[in-house]
Amino acid sequence: MSKKIGIVSEGVSDYYVLKHIISRYLKEQDVYTIPLNPKQDKGKQVGFSGWQGVLNYISGTDEKNLFVEALKEECEYVVVQIDTDRCADYGADHQTNDWALLWQNVCDKLMARIPEGFDKNKLIFAITIDETECWLIPFIDTNKKNCENISRCVNLVNKDIKKQDLFIDPDNKNSDGARTAYDYILKQKKKPKEIKECSVFNYGFKKLIEQLDRISSIQ
Repeated sequence: MSKKIGIVSEGVSDYYVLKHIISRYLKEQDVYTIPLNPKQDKGKQVGFSGWQGVLNYISGTDEKNLFVEALKEECEYVVVQIDTDRCADYGADHQTNDWALLWQNVCDKLMARIPEGFDKNKLIFAITIDETECWLIPFIDTNKKNCENISRCVNLVNKDIKKQDLFIDPDNKNSDGARTAYDYILKQKKKPKEIKECSVFNYGFKKLIEQLDRISSIQ
């Protein structure tokens, strides 16, 4: 039986990256994803999300929230994605190079907002250190130092895809041009083994894969 995984993310571009990673990595488990927040209309983002939208959605302060919609959609699991570049704004300390500590601090902040009654065993955290594009660098770059980078990652990605005449606008990641760029990048790594190899460069990415491995072990 197929598994439905709902995704709460900062934006549509984050959703499509996670959709690719999850569906490809768990392809043997017949997994498919749906966007819980932000909503989409013909592939375009509806309304504002960002880190504030993620926090509002999972805490139930929006009219449509995680508790209600995950139950309505019968999601077997829910992925919650949030960047760490603004984590100080939501109370998580980033004054550290201890990525394990940062990851746990952010998870704790998210977990504290989950409503009582929601099965927290269904939660999967995609903590993007510092932003989702940092996870994409090893999809297209073999330089270890670049792959381990956690700042200005969009610039590094754009440098690598420039020769393909592609560009991701940091201020409009939902544009048609950006979507084409994301599609190109993601197509470079489709096999579960390739995705796992990419994950080792970023602690948040690696922790997502560890959580997906636990799903794959559940019959």
